[in-house]
Amino acid sequence: MTDRQRSTGSESVPARPPALGYEWVTTCSIERFVSRMQAIRLGSPTEGGAQPATALRLLHAFAVSRSIDDLLTAASASMVASRSGAAPRDRLNYWDSVNMLATAALCRSPEQAAELARKQWEAEGRGATGQGAPLTDGIVHDVACQRTAPDVAVFIQECRPAEGLVEKTLRVFTRPSSGRTNLDKALLYILLRDQGCDAEASRLLLETLSAIDRHGSTQAADTDPAQFHDLVGALYQLSPAERILENWVVEQLDDADQVITTRRIVARLIASETGSPDTLVELVGARLSWHDIVEICGLLATTRAAKCDEIRRHAAARQRDEELAEIVIAWHRSEVLGRTTKALLADIVATEAGGGPGPRSRSRTEDLDKVLVNFNAEAECRRLLWMAAAEHVEGRSGSELVRLLGRVERTSDRYRVARVVARRLTAYVLGAGADPAMFVDYVTELRADGRSDAVFLALKELADPSDEGSALEGSAWVIAEIAVRLYARGAERDGWDLLERCLENEQRIDRHDVAAVVTRLRQPDSTLPEDRRLFLLRATVGRWADPHARENAVELLRTIGYDAEAAEVIRSLR
Repeated sequence: MTDRQRSTGSESVPARPPALGYEWVTTCSIERFVSRMQAIRLGSPTEGGAQPATALRLLHAFAVSRSIDDLLTAASASMVASRSGAAPRDRLNYWDSVNMLATAALCRSPEQAAELARKQWEAEGRGATGQGAPLTDGIVHDVACQRTAPDVAVFIQECRPAEGLVEKTLRVFTRPSSGRTNLDKALLYILLRDQGCDAEASRLLLETLSAIDRHGSTQAADTDPAQFHDLVGALYQLSPAERILENWVVEQLDDADQVITTRRIVARLIASETGSPDTLVELVGARLSWHDIVEICGLLATTRAAKCDEIRRHAAARQRDEELAEIVIAWHRSEVLGRTTKALLADIVATEAGGGPGPRSRSRTEDLDKVLVNFNAEAECRRLLWMAAAEHVEGRSGSELVRLLGRVERTSDRYRVARVVARRLTAYVLGAGADPAMFVDYVTELRADGRSDAVFLALKELADPSDEGSALEGSAWVIAEIAVRLYARGAERDGWDLLERCLENEQRIDRHDVAAVVTRLRQPDSTLPEDRRLFLLRATVGRWADPHARENAVELLRTIGYDAEAAEVIRSLR
């Protein structure tokens, strides 16, 4: 604190000069001020008619210009008056005292407001008289609820000699009815620590989090920006180098008496987060025990499912199979989370060693499977693990997909997995531009394994994708490319089936797709015989129900120079 700031807090220095015409307020006696103010308020032969607003302005001038001791003296009889119904004629009544002290608490320096509060606290016997300390409570309320966070920090620092006054201020500041947002509380926390008030800062954080536990972290008003109530985000933005709440959570969870309450507080805090980085989400998923993860996610699952999913992904990135197995087992046994066990396992198999993008190798999946066995996990956990592994397409080869499908034990499960793989593989090849060789390897090895039902699902999905987003421009060329490669691998039946399914689907393809397929089939590396290619056109495009679409295809084929193919389409009509 500078010397100027210290002098400002002195009772002999007014906060500001009085307004023009009110200069007499600064020099008159308290008795004279009270008498004349009342005459102006009520009206008199000397002051004219009743002027209640002028009386309020005079009271304001008195509050901001007179010494702290004068203010206390003027208000000294107000409590007696409030109980007896009559105030001494030379003192302010109770309501004028409340108004005056509130004005001083808000308009004077925070140091002077603290001096006012301390002395009034002493005058009211520190609230120990049985009558409470209503005037002190009013001062504390006005400072805590209406002054800026830096002013409140100075006020608290200056009030520390008065036992109980700091606690009262912190309690008022943090209660939901104060109107203070969590952003305000984060600001005050940072400022208090900077001013050496570490104990008060810790108490503020505890009061804030306790209030969140009791009442939640909902917005005080519909007009408040959501960010104002994000305590995690506010503390992170104000002090990015620290992990204030994260460290507090870890400490609290080490106390057996605070575990349940802390989990509940963490869930409420995460629910109020508004943006990245979600440091508390990362803490829960990456560092806390499986007990804490499951309980916190259970609290979030029904109200903030997206946050629960984020925690789950952080947990799935852990590297030790023992930790993963414990999380999976507890997750599966949870009444709230059990139905999303497969989603957790899908996140696990999507993560490779080091926490990077996967997929998790088959050998590492087998290692986790063994740990699940050793930890007496339910058989359902292992069943879902292999289903999740088999359904993960990105980053795997076609051969690996077939081997993983073979690890799925139940016939019904294999069929469901094969259908999912067909859909994802189609989207991966047609939509994401993956190498068509992946699909060719998958189909040929499925055929070699005798899994004709999976081959059927794959070819049907590729020719007629169930996901509209997979039917992108140029997909007909990719389908033709896969068919050519199937022919080259000796899978003529599968190549023909794919081409036939593609070209007969007139609702999905148009004349440009027909031309793309024909162009690819005419290239030298295509092993499809010419007579079979011509028959394919006659048996598919030639039988389209829409004559205009068929004629457009014929016209385009002729324009390109594919007269033989165009003739075959026409021939089917004769």
